Amino acid sequence: MNEREFYSRVEPRNDWAFAHLSRTETKEVTHSYHNYPAKFIPQLARSLIEEYTDKSDIVWDPFCGSGTLNVEAFRTNRHSIGTDINPIAVTISRVKTTLLETKALTTYNKELFETLETYPVQSKKFYITNGVLNGNVSVLKKWFSEENLQELGHILWCIKDRNTEKKHRDFALCAFSSILKNCSYWLASSVKSQIDPHKLPGNPLLYFEKRLKAMEKANNQFYHENKSNNANVHIFRHDAKRNLPSKIPKMDCIITSPPYVISYDYSNIFKLSTYFLFYQQDYAQFRKTFIGTTLRKNTPKHHNIPTPWQSIINSVSNIQNRRTLAEYYNDMSIFFKNVKRNLKENGRLVMVVGDTEQRGIMIPNAYLLTKIANNFGWSLENVFKREIPVKTLPTFRDATTGKFTNKENPNSLERYNYEYVLVLRR
Repeated sequence: MNEREFYSRVEPRNDWAFAHLSRTETKEVTHSYHNYPAKFIPQLARSLIEEYTDKSDIVWDPFCGSGTLNVEAFRTNRHSIGTDINPIAVTISRVKTTLLETKALTTYNKELFETLETYPVQSKKFYITNGVLNGNVSVLKKWFSEENLQELGHILWCIKDRNTEKKHRDFALCAFSSILKNCSYWLASSVKSQIDPHKLPGNPLLYFEKRLKAMEKANNQFYHENKSNNANVHIFRHDAKRNLPSKIPKMDCIITSPPYVISYDYSNIFKLSTYFLFYQQDYAQFRKTFIGTTLRKNTPKHHNIPTPWQSIINSVSNIQNRRTLAEYYNDMSIFFKNVKRNLKENGRLVMVVGDTEQRGIMIPNAYLLTKIANNFGWSLENVFKREIPVKTLPTFRDATTGKFTNKENPNSLERYNYEYVLVLRR
């Protein structure tokens, strides 16, 4: 099947566009906990779950991100597994899929607020000595004012120093992670890490209290909606290119949205949270685990498998982008090869992906991923196209530089108007 034949098979699904929804409506219940770029909206996740699975099925999202698929699987009485290489994503997903009894959460939050108010903010040295601010202080000083760094250290110390249940501490840590960009010099309009020299960062204590209260309200709705739900959710850190542990049962269906090609360095997007919550002795080593990174050396290559992306790579003039493309499709080749072992016979792999353009070069990502999947024994059952009126994803790039920008830029071009749903059979 060539590229033209592939796209001629595409069926439009206007019912999956959800053009009538406001952005607020895509943040119902726990989906509002934490911002996360490029996540698919819960209404699409729910539609895919209901179309391709039955109640009590086991569904896996190997690139679970903020756990959108897992929340919706739980709400529709499916068992689910969510895995991600990013520890921040795992934390967010666990918190979003955990039902917290309302009275116990109210008590926890009240006591945490009292602790924050009772104990004064200490010096930076105090929080370093107590292991809250660690060897990352030199990095964090670039992103936070001295005052905000001390207040953030105070919040983190109050969360960690109390003898409380882990599920409540994780709830507070998720709230903490969600406010970091607002309290830093991070450029508000940018997904990527850029310092705004003119920004006046917000007050951490005020942001934290507001976020915790909003999350408590969302949890209460989620709890009352699902308190009789017996579906199981299992979230853990895992490299999607590797097999799941042998104790994990085979899946009925895999539904996922993998990282976009040449779109994000996900490790960098969450660097503030990673430095605060998951200190990496070698941050560069941590970044090498992500899909499509060019930081690795001696990546295993499938030299015996045809590479349908090679002609596309050769047409891209930028050397760095060529390397990124090559690593991305090589990583996805490993994924397609290994993920079959975790799926039941004749099970489905449903993927939400997008095409893109890089400095005038069209990259037919949906077609290329399908061709790679075919090389590893997957058959294309169907392919759909949906418009993207609502998505947490920057849609404008500068026509010259290819970098993300906003619509006010006279040189901007809109990207990601559509995405594709690939339905593959084992």
